[in-house]
Amino acid sequence: MTTTAGLTWAVKDSLVAYVEGLADGAVEALAPASRAAQGFWFPHAEEPPGTAAGDAVRAWQFLGAVRLTGHWGALDVELRDPRVELDGGHGTLLIRERGGRDPDARLPFADLVLVGPASAGDGPAGDDVAALELAASLTGHGRLLLGGQYGVGEPLSPLRVAVPGHGVPAPLRDAPTTRGDG
Repeated sequence: MTTTAGLTWAVKDSLVAYVEGLADGAVEALAPASRAAQGFWFPHAEEPPGTAAGDAVRAWQFLGAVRLTGHWGALDVELRDPRVELDGGHGTLLIRERGGRDPDARLPFADLVLVGPASAGDGPAGDDVAALELAASLTGHGRLLLGGQYGVGEPLSPLRVAVPGHGVPAPLRDAPTTRGDG
């Protein structure tokens, strides 16, 4: 049994709970993303340019969006088409800019740190799919996108990235876990 390539991310549990608690609050997954028990699932897209095996920086593109709305239109945040870029054990979560002049522009939403391979409890990974767990913290752009309610460096929900096994360099794929849970 194998895991389907994609990104699973709950964004920030307290933020999602807050928005869903508003009288007019809504949190929705926009296709092809979907909502799952572990968070939101974004399917893996074609490999972006510059991600050939052996490149120092690895990038994985995912499709879909999460939209958070409330406060009668004053709150309207969309996290669209996330892209994970890793250079060694550190990286960035980028999201597509909404409403900008350049439809391909991306904003650095979160700083990422490789925690290690995703644990077996997160779902099995096979030879064709490798799963990584990443810790995430808010960047300056992410802070602005969320309306300044959180500070730079605020922890976000961890990301679980499942990508084609050939797309993960051996040092990342075989990295020991740093969670201390085995």
